[in-house]
Amino acid sequence: MQLGLAIAIALLIIAVVAWPLVMRRRNAPTPSGESDPSLNDNTAALSAVYDAIRTLQTDYRLGRVNEDDYQEQLNEYRRQAARILREMDRESGEGQDG
Repeated sequence: MQLGLAIAIALLIIAVVAWPLVMRRRNAPTPSGESDPSLNDNTAALSAVYDAIRTLQTDYRLGRVNEDDYQEQLNEYRRQAARILREMDRESGEGQDG
């Protein structure tokens, strides 16, 4: 129950943090060298994951999260970050080929 609540809160935090970043990037003019909006979306998503990791680490240090929940959530954030980085790498490779 506590883990589910912690995950729900973490996802809410990610959404709250990512929303202004995504909206700002969508409304910003695109520089002539940048034509791939998904790269900006991935950058914002990666930033949100890193922010969530920092928040989780702080909560753990303050004793708000127990060891098992901390490790499980940290591993999930690491998987998300790895997936985003792979996607960014794949997109940058496609952009260089064409």
